[in-house]
Amino acid sequence: MARITLENVRKEYGDVVAVRGIDLEVPDGSFVVVVGPSGCGKSTTLRLVAGLESVTDGDVRKDGESLVGVEPKDRDVAMVFQNYALYPHMTAERNMTFGAGSATDFDDAEIERRVADAAELLDIADLLDRKPEALSGGERQRVALGRAIIRDPDVFLMDEPLSNLDAKLRIRMRAELAKLHEELRTTTVYVTHDQTEAMTLGDEVVVMNDGRIQQVDSPQRLYDYPANRFVAEFIGDPAMNALEVAVESGADGARAAHPGFRLPLPDGDGLDAAVDSRAVLGVRPEDLSLAGADTDADAAIEATVTVTEPLGDSLLLECRVGDDRLKTQASPRSDVRSGDTVALTPDPDRLHLFDVEAGTALYHSAEGATAPDDGRTTRSPPATSEE
Repeated sequence: MARITLENVRKEYGDVVAVRGIDLEVPDGSFVVVVGPSGCGKSTTLRLVAGLESVTDGDVRKDGESLVGVEPKDRDVAMVFQNYALYPHMTAERNMTFGAGSATDFDDAEIERRVADAAELLDIADLLDRKPEALSGGERQRVALGRAIIRDPDVFLMDEPLSNLDAKLRIRMRAELAKLHEELRTTTVYVTHDQTEAMTLGDEVVVMNDGRIQQVDSPQRLYDYPANRFVAEFIGDPAMNALEVAVESGADGARAAHPGFRLPLPDGDGLDAAVDSRAVLGVRPEDLSLAGADTDADAAIEATVTVTEPLGDSLLLECRVGDDRLKTQASPRSDVRSGDTVALTPDPDRLHLFDVEAGTALYHSAEGATAPDDGRTTRSPPATSEE
């Protein structure tokens, strides 16, 4: 196992800046997921750790020792690729062992033992004599994982390893990867564009956009306390609703004023500073509910349903509020149709305000406006523009 540290790492391809001076620490034995949209720099960051790309500026360290200039084969890391990277003319066993003799100090007997252990761990012991063409996508991915495991590296690097699998198999493989990490406890950096994978797998999640780190935190804290609007809308499915409002003060406290509603805002850190200015109100669809008969009208949002999407376990409603749209979730058997007018009540402890221009979080309505101290440090570099 090992600790990986990135210090002011920057990567340029001519005039294109892929990674813009990021700092990141991957603790020893942890499972850290890097997530973000296509082109955000997450795969480039992984390749910089692997040594497949050279840094333009900054430093990549393993246990305090710089890896800059160190060949990939000498970094003691094992990479699992999106496309499996298996040799089609070799059996699964030969794919797993290919290069192990030169990349490690293991003799043939040790390699054979490691293949047997990895095959049992991954449930592919009866597939070792098959070639890739005779394996399913999930079986090929297990072989690729086995190839990495038998090397017993200091670090696993995984670049969207499940993206080529169907939805059902991805769910199964996510569980298997989590179990695998619990057993091996090898430091792992996992790259994905799928925020569900990030939330379910990571001890910590790194959210990237435009070559910068937006926030590093535990999955639940990312969801509950996003550092900026990008993180708020990227983490969560359906995405968080965002409506521009005026934050007003009054005798009964602060309110978020919109042409379609005036919503009370509970006291919390940052609220006073946001008063008498414009902000973006954020509220997740799952934190909105259809109002009951006894609901206070002043605490509700009147909206017109434009689209209904039955999901089986819930009914997703897309609604119009003035010129804005928002989504909410209702009971799957709710008698709501397109064109209906509904009253929506937000959970008062699940409201957020973001700066209109910079997108930074101004206020979270949860008590104390911060999560209970769990010993973690939220790292949220501002998403400023460059060049």
